[in-house]
Amino acid sequence: MEKPLKFKEIVIPYPNLENTYTDYNRKLQPKMDFESEYLKEFYLTHKDNLIETTIKKCEEYLDMDDWMEEETFPRIKDLTGEWYLASVIMRNEDKKIVVQLYLHFLGYYSNNCIQKEIDDYLGMEAWFVYDPTEKTFSFDGFNTDAI
Repeated sequence: MEKPLKFKEIVIPYPNLENTYTDYNRKLQPKMDFESEYLKEFYLTHKDNLIETTIKKCEEYLDMDDWMEEETFPRIKDLTGEWYLASVIMRNEDKKIVVQLYLHFLGYYSNNCIQKEIDDYLGMEAWFVYDPTEKTFSFDGFNTDAI
């Protein structure tokens, strides 16, 4: 079965100097919350792999037939395929590192809607746990929401 949607990252242009919540209208770079400088460096080292895995998991999740129905959220036909990283949180918890990546996916809106024609539509928050003993990340699931 052909994938109904191809994902493409949007590069957000403006620095987030106050490290606040971002949205498509404001176009601020992601909010970053690291428990320590070590975790910030750790994230930068593993960033590409974490994002690649997150997008793969998003594709798998959104590739299910359920999202083709008219009454569901999210509806695949409402997504543009474009996404951006909205926030990153990393902290130590029970001798492991917990990583939270929050992505915003854009969607199409009708002309009689208060939002722009293309705007934030779906938030997908991916959770990972890094085990320092095993030196591996494991995907721990999603939270999704309408934006």
